[in-house]
Parts: sequence; structure tokens; C-alpha cells
Amino acid sequence: MKESKVDIVYLWVNSNDIEWQNKREKAFNSLNKTQKKNLSLYANVGGRFRDNGELQFNLRCIEKFFPNHGQIFIVTDNQRPKWLAQSNKITIIDHTEIIEDKKNSIFASSNIESYVHHIPNLSENFFYLNDDIFFGMPVNIDWWFEKKLKYFYDYETHANYSNLQSDLLSPINASIQSKRWFEENYKNYKHVNKTLAHSPRPYKKSFLFKTENEAQFLFKKVRSTNFRSWKKPAVLVDFVPRWLEFHGYAEIIESNPLYIESGSNNIKEELDLLTEKFTKIPFFCINDTCDDAEEDDDRLLSVKHKLHELLPKKSSFEI
Repeated sequence: MKESKVDIVYLWVNSNDIEWQNKREKAFNSLNKTQKKNLSLYANVGGRFRDNGELQFNLRCIEKFFPNHGQIFIVTDNQRPKWLAQSNKITIIDHTEIIEDKKNSIFASSNIESYVHHIPNLSENFFYLNDDIFFGMPVNIDWWFEKKLKYFYDYETHANYSNLQSDLLSPINASIQSKRWFEENYKNYKHVNKTLAHSPRPYKKSFLFKTENEAQFLFKKVRSTNFRSWKKPAVLVDFVPRWLEFHGYAEIIESNPLYIESGSNNIKEELDLLTEKFTKIPFFCINDTCDDAEEDDDRLLSVKHKLHELLPKKSSFEI
């Protein structure tokens, strides 16, 4: 690659921060009855925001599998991880640095992530990672970025919906929104009725500005809600990859990724499978689906124990 360094962007929140908790409660209580009907499924459950140590282990994973990374940007709401050491390789980005005229606290990652390409000094090529999405083997930058950017379909097909659905998960509504937009704007577009997998997202900053310019309405819509809304689905993680593929900049690959839900009844078996596949798979995801469980829930503790088992060595980013 001409550009040797690829930056990494995370969104992160410390859900144990009392001040943040008060802001979340106040913001949620201010929603009127009409707006509450527009909330996505699980828009305000604890698992949506819980910090189970994922970022700490994610950075250990980065040092293990992607040591030649560029700058790491952690986008937060006036917060900083207590365990994070001072490092010239990490920059904390407050929401106000990328969201112009921000007035209210935002609790929808779909809103915040739509601004990531506005991060000052961000490299042209970068990965966007949720902190629960981990690289699982050495990162081959050329494979992710050269020729075409790589994205992945989930293995399940969803019905051919014409309209957004209040009783469906956010990724499906994001797919439906993409389908509607493309069919309205491009006659020769053919939609694949699958959601995109939870995976590392490779982006080119210049392409994101192009998509924002062409689909200003979608970006404006998702930025108008501070909690996830089924009427205002995510743009970055579904529409953008499909736009890039349609224009020949990316390919979306069929895959069967290792996707683990902490709330699964088979969590032990799923974590054992992770042990078996660790260092042999491009990426994996451990999604917190324990919703409003307590912090000492056995399932959450088992996830943390497994990550510590696989990644016992502190990264240089930890105090």
C-alpha cells in the first residue's frame, strides 16, 4: 500500500460513570410518548452501553495481531478509560470535536459513527471497530484495503420488506433502508436481503465524504435522534458498504463469521469454540446481549475470563 499506516477508530463509553448515567436517564425521560414508540429494540438496555473490559482486551489484540497500526482514536462523551496510559499512539476524541454544534448527549452509536470521517488528522485508510469486534489472526492490510475494501454478509437471509419495521432488529432495518434508497436512485440496483456481519470495517475517508454528499438525507436522518430509532437506521455499517460495492470500490463477501452472544444459553460452548479458532480466523465478535443483567452475571464474567485467558499480557496502552 502507498500509505503504510492504517488508523483505528473506536467508540467507547464508561457506563459506570455516574455523571453519564444521569445524562442518559435525563435524556431518556425527556422523550415524549410518540418518540418512545420510535425506539429500536434494545435501544436503552444495559448491554447496549455496558463496559465489560472489551476495549482493554481489544487493544491487547491489536498489539498481538496488528502491531504496525497507525493512530488509535477513541471517540467518547467527555470520558477516558481509567486504565489507559498516556501514549502518543492514542488520541481521545470528544463528541464535540466531530459533531458541530452538539447540544444534547447522544446514546445512539448509529448517530455518532456517522461522523467518524470528520476526526481531525484521521488517515485516508482506517478501520472502524466496535470494541466487541476483535481481530483473530495477523492482519493483512493489503487484503483488507488493496483493490477492493472487504465487508461481509451475515449468513441469514431476511424477508423482502418494503418498509421499515418497528419489531425488527436494527441491522435488518438498516438493510431495508439501503434497499429503498438504492431502488429510488439507481434502476439497475439489486439488493441482497442479508444484514452485514459484525466485523472490522475498512474505510477510505474520501469515500465516506462522497457517500455523505450523495446521501445527505440519510446522514441527516440518523443524526437527528439521540437513541436508536427503527425509523432512522444506521448508515455507516450497511448503506456505506453497499454504496461502495455498487460503485466498484468494495466487495461484500458471503461468510460464516464467529459471532458470540454473551446472553446465549450456549455461551460456554461458544467460548470454547473461540479458544479453538483463536489465531486462525480474521475476526470475531462477542456481542453483549445480557441486556439488563448485573455486572457480576456469570455469563459476563465468563466472557471476561475467556478474554483474559486468550490475551493475558497487558498492552503498552495500559497503566
